[in-house]
Amino acid sequence: MPLQSITVSGQVTEAGAPAVQARPSAAPPGHRCEESVRVVPGVDLSQGTITFMVDGHLERYWHHEPRLITQALACSVRPVRWFPATRKLTLTVAAAGHRNGVERHFILSAF
Repeated sequence: MPLQSITVSGQVTEAGAPAVQARPSAAPPGHRCEESVRVVPGVDLSQGTITFMVDGHLERYWHHEPRLITQALACSVRPVRWFPATRKLTLTVAAAGHRNGVERHFILSAF
């Protein structure tokens, strides 16, 4: 019995096989800019250092306004996420009119 070709969402496939659409990757394999790690940051207000653990290793960075990070931590409604590829610390804070909160991003510098 021969297989019949069918069209699903513009993709031609054999009958009984799902249509698979390939998506080009923006980043090379093994290097994903959007990967994040949940962290619990410690903030030193006098020196501006932000410290947290990632995969069992102590990470230490610097931010020019550490008080903004502590204020955001006080209003945080979701776990803090760290994006190592871009050195971005993302906190989701409570905000009126936004059920899921509003994201605040802090770019950290090497210490």
